[in-house]
Amino acid sequence: MTTVRDARPGTRSIVVGVVDDRCSGSLAYALEVALEESATVRVVRVSTDHREDRTELGLPVVTEELDGDPVDVLAREGRGVDLLVVETPRDPVAALLDPFLVRLRRRSETLLVEVDRHGEVVRASGPEGWAYSAEADPTVSTPTAVPSAGGVICVGVDGSPASTAAVGWAVAMAAQTACTLRLVGVYGTSGAAVARTRQDAVDAVATVASRLPTPAPQSVVVQGEAADRLLDASRDAVLLVVGRHGTSGLIHSALGGVGETCARLARCPVVIVPAPAR
Repeated sequence: MTTVRDARPGTRSIVVGVVDDRCSGSLAYALEVALEESATVRVVRVSTDHREDRTELGLPVVTEELDGDPVDVLAREGRGVDLLVVETPRDPVAALLDPFLVRLRRRSETLLVEVDRHGEVVRASGPEGWAYSAEADPTVSTPTAVPSAGGVICVGVDGSPASTAAVGWAVAMAAQTACTLRLVGVYGTSGAAVARTRQDAVDAVATVASRLPTPAPQSVVVQGEAADRLLDASRDAVLLVVGRHGTSGLIHSALGGVGETCARLARCPVVIVPAPAR
């Protein structure tokens, strides 16, 4: 256990998984969230090497050294916790293809949050949900973790800096995987008091589409709650990409409200892209 503790009952918990000695970003992220939310943090280092051959990480917290297959160990140690945090390779495409991460996404029984070396969330995935109970849909097979060539990459568009970053990431991934891009704009559910109107959503999607290279992306503008409509629009997609908006709460600190729901319930992998630093 680390020095970050809260004696109140029901304290939330985070496990940081260290594989290939990648841990600077994942530990920074986990400790920041823990301090904000009074969560406990465990750091678990997994290796197939002999312990005497391992280098000292020099972390400012106690690290549990465990042996075995990294996926088996972290899937086991992550059971019953609120977040399992791991650090990805630096290259975003390599992160999607990384065999360890591909297997862990499928095996994890809690919300898996993947961060870069700077501690920024880049992806999240989970089973039926974080703090959410739902019956598994027997018609949905386990999604592949790598976008299939010729598939659809769905991205939420609302004109915000986080959305712009998400679109940029999705465009680059679509180009590398020969996928079709689908832009999804969502507007409010009631009356003139709703700040985001249909025209706002249409304009935001049209502006993004006009700036993208050929072939032209698919464009969808729908009314409703953002997470619900993104989930609907991504049912046949190989990847869903959303921007991370700053919100409060443990899970919101990780993903943002829309990202939280999408990561829990989407039928495909979800990528969370943070807004550029100010």
